[in-house]
Amino acid sequence: MPWAEALVMEGKKLVYVGDNRGAEALSDNDSEIVDLEGKMIIPALIDGHTHPTTVAKTFWRVRAPFTYDKDELMDNIRKMAEKHPKEETPFFFFENYFAETFGEKGPNRKDLDEIISDRPARIQEFVEHSCWYNTVALDMLRDEDGVPRISGPMGEPVFVKDENGEYTGLCLQPGPDSDEKIFKAVNWEPPIVVDEKMLKPLIDFFHHYGVTGMMDGFTEGDENMKAFYDLDKAGKLGMYYEATSILESVDKLDEAIERAHRWSEMYTSEHVRCRVVKYFMDGTNETGDSLLIGPFSNDPTGTYHGKANATAEELRDVIVRLNSEKLDFHIHVIGDGSFRRVCDAVEEAQKICGDDWCIKVTLAHCEIIDPEDMPRVAELGMYIDWSTHWTGGYFGTQAQTYLGKERWARMYDFTKVLETGGQVGFSSDVFSYQEVVRANPYFGMHNAMTRIDADPMFVLDSEIYPGSVRPPESARLSLETLIHGYTMVNAERMRLDDIAGSIEAGKMANLIVFGNDIFSIPPEDFHKVQPLYTYFEGEKRNVPTDLKVER
Repeated sequence: MPWAEALVMEGKKLVYVGDNRGAEALSDNDSEIVDLEGKMIIPALIDGHTHPTTVAKTFWRVRAPFTYDKDELMDNIRKMAEKHPKEETPFFFFENYFAETFGEKGPNRKDLDEIISDRPARIQEFVEHSCWYNTVALDMLRDEDGVPRISGPMGEPVFVKDENGEYTGLCLQPGPDSDEKIFKAVNWEPPIVVDEKMLKPLIDFFHHYGVTGMMDGFTEGDENMKAFYDLDKAGKLGMYYEATSILESVDKLDEAIERAHRWSEMYTSEHVRCRVVKYFMDGTNETGDSLLIGPFSNDPTGTYHGKANATAEELRDVIVRLNSEKLDFHIHVIGDGSFRRVCDAVEEAQKICGDDWCIKVTLAHCEIIDPEDMPRVAELGMYIDWSTHWTGGYFGTQAQTYLGKERWARMYDFTKVLETGGQVGFSSDVFSYQEVVRANPYFGMHNAMTRIDADPMFVLDSEIYPGSVRPPESARLSLETLIHGYTMVNAERMRLDDIAGSIEAGKMANLIVFGNDIFSIPPEDFHKVQPLYTYFEGEKRNVPTDLKVER
């Protein structure tokens, strides 16, 4: 029943959804009937993949306005370094730069050395999958053999060398917390903490927009798990939180499973739990470390297809084991080669598990999928998680270097997946306070419905892309699809569908109230949508949107 006139709440739950007459029949002398006068209500939303603890830990970083211009970027770095001198900030961590600014070779530490040479510096690439160190920092990261080394979510990150074999300072897949050597060298620790003060602005932001559940795509440790547990026990969380235990590599599966079970035993509360293992199958298309079916466009030999972090057989065994442990699997998948490999692994694992199959497998991102593989999402009963705010020009055109224009022009297309019955949920995947405004789900819906970024900074060149629409234009998603994905699909894959995801009797009263019919709002204006108020488990709330983070 996609539309109804009235609903009835009792305590935390809904007891009736239907017409006005049915609602009035349930009333008594103690009941209060509220006429919303035509206002619209939808189920509260669930963010299927975001990074609240990582966002909280970025509070101390230095920020400046986005720019694609190299000279302006370098000037911004210089000004912020002057504003935050060595005495205040012994380690200068600046966000962000765009990969497009420096082209295929990437940035070089020598340029950064001209601006900051009195202390270590790290400049973070805005999608968080690479960073750029100056020479002082690079030297602090070197082991006794002279090789710089740090840890990352996909094992040991790659430090790039130039044609002369010298390290450029560019590092791929460094991870958010990988600078312990630098902290030790300068005898200083930044305020990288996860506590109520750091988490509350983001949680309040979600509350205002009616997001009442989220999956943490990278739960970074016991203290972070405990922070959400403590918030919930104190009655200050006000949403459902699903943690993920990171599987760093397939040979560390026992460790990831033990952590998930331990967190589940120690930190499960009314709204907090951990029943998911997360794995990075490949890197990104923008940095050229994804796995493709066809060769990379910039490979002169025509033989290089990129890389993945596990074979299909290794991944199959991981899935079979997780199934036996009753733990769900969330996989970072970027290239079409990785997508196909994961599908093959799931198919084989299902054959092995047979009637004991119970795991929910979610493929996050899936930026490019071969058309032949799109029906496999439904066939294998998997889920896709897509970050809607990426759908316009947020990542620009840098991936064309590796994919070529033809493959780039068919990225972010989930229409055939949906047409064949595949389940697609939606998320924000924000990493820092600099981009947290993009966690607004209506901002993301705007981009998915138009394929034009709601932020003018990321609108594609209209002379190259007519109307600034990211191709293919046919991949635009409908509002019905987006609301369904943000509610019912995400609730189902996060095993919340018995209490959340839809407005029906017996479920929790998790609701968003709008002043008018949001289906009448033009897609190009959808980023302006504001709820009047929201409900979480029957409690009405309206949280201010002030989220000002400056450094």
